[in-house]
Amino acid sequence: MPERLSPGQIATRLFGLAPDRDERAPQLCQEALLTLAMNGYESAGGDGLRMPPKRERFGLRSLALGHNFLAGRADGRVGVVGEMTPHLYGEKLAAGHDLPGSANLALARAALEGLIDPDTRKGQPGGWLLFPFHESLLWYDARRQGSRGRWGVRRVWMRGSGVTLARLLVDPPAGVGDSTRELGAAAARALRETLQAPSPLADVAEGVEGPIDAAPEQRQAAEDDAWRLGGEPELEALAQRLCRHAEGIMLQGGASGPAKLWQLRSVMALDLAMHALTAAWDATAAPTEQRYLLLSFAGPPRPENRVRQRSEASFDTARIRLREAILRTLADAIAVLAGQEGVQWQDEFVSRKALLADQIEQLERGVAGDDLERIAREVVAIADYGRPVGGFQGLLQTAGMLAGSGQYRYLAPNPELLAALVGALSARMPMSSDEFFEAMFVEWGLVVGQQAAARTALGDEIDGAELERNARRAEQQLADSGLAVALSDRTTVVGERARRGR
Repeated sequence: MPERLSPGQIATRLFGLAPDRDERAPQLCQEALLTLAMNGYESAGGDGLRMPPKRERFGLRSLALGHNFLAGRADGRVGVVGEMTPHLYGEKLAAGHDLPGSANLALARAALEGLIDPDTRKGQPGGWLLFPFHESLLWYDARRQGSRGRWGVRRVWMRGSGVTLARLLVDPPAGVGDSTRELGAAAARALRETLQAPSPLADVAEGVEGPIDAAPEQRQAAEDDAWRLGGEPELEALAQRLCRHAEGIMLQGGASGPAKLWQLRSVMALDLAMHALTAAWDATAAPTEQRYLLLSFAGPPRPENRVRQRSEASFDTARIRLREAILRTLADAIAVLAGQEGVQWQDEFVSRKALLADQIEQLERGVAGDDLERIAREVVAIADYGRPVGGFQGLLQTAGMLAGSGQYRYLAPNPELLAALVGALSARMPMSSDEFFEAMFVEWGLVVGQQAAARTALGDEIDGAELERNARRAEQQLADSGLAVALSDRTTVVGERARRGR
């Protein structure tokens, strides 16, 4: 019998698709793009995943990252380069040395080094990724097996959510409607065209990987589970949002292919984060006027900046809502089991039972009412049930939404995220800045100015003049980023470059 009360089970029950503590925008997008590429940018039909996303690309990685990912592989010989072992082949690639039949590998390495995503550059190099640029440059997480063992692909930062998002694009839940399916299919076709466009670096990648024997398929049940999850009715709202936004980004005018992929990276993370927060709002019955995140744009120093202070509070409140939703879901699940006969509480907490011996003992003796909620609160505090809260923060951080540090973190989108929001709404571009801010509130619950704030609790908390100045600063940032044009002191038009049909 599975652990019905494990952190993963509770998170899935609450969110449908739960962001893990390690969830980050680069890995989420890369896993989704890998899944699409490995499965022909279409669904295999049914609930089966045709091919897992675990692409090694160890030759290319060795060249791009300057680290031998083929270390320790003395067995076999590398294709066209005679008697060279995979270990030696990886060593020469990592050093950027030319090989028989190749030239200027050091130059190619310099070009690839410029594509390393700095948001991934931490920990073991197996977790480092290149920017989403071309299908041949995508690879899965890797980790060394032991301190001196071989490298192998495995789940590290990529947690399966990208697999689910890929299915939401090409085979969303049955109830989403034909229009959403058409948007997802159009986005997938545009992704194929962009990721397979001719590129000199693609030729380098294929030339480097060609001599290496293909690795055997490394399929895991978790990947099939993640694909199946994409067909669940609980994810219909996320599917509709993701398909709409992905189609908007990939079919906009004026942006290059790499720019569209970068925007998609940000919006995927934002959509997943807001999906989790919306589920928490629903689970805790949050009033409509409290369902928002306030964005702060520059302004005076923090002590005098009321908008920034309230932005900090809206972010903190969102995390509290997520924790409270997890607690309530666990308490409800415990209460249901407590009403049944013969429940083996050790089995329900098997992966955490060493930490929860006291709470399990109390449940075995029999508790009810307020004691159940108290035990649930203790379990959440002790046994790391708050992983989705960390995932929510990590997604917003790497999407370009968070600024500040520690207790002073607030919500301030960088220019790249603003470009992604404009791209996601390209089907409606151009529009006035007021219309754009309204669309941001409708699509993501993001408040910028007085008009949206009046429909939330902020209307009674911040002076309208302060919010109006915040909106004007947002317009200035849009204009400085080339995303808007000020036609007069009162009119700013957003998204001329994103307009379709160019």
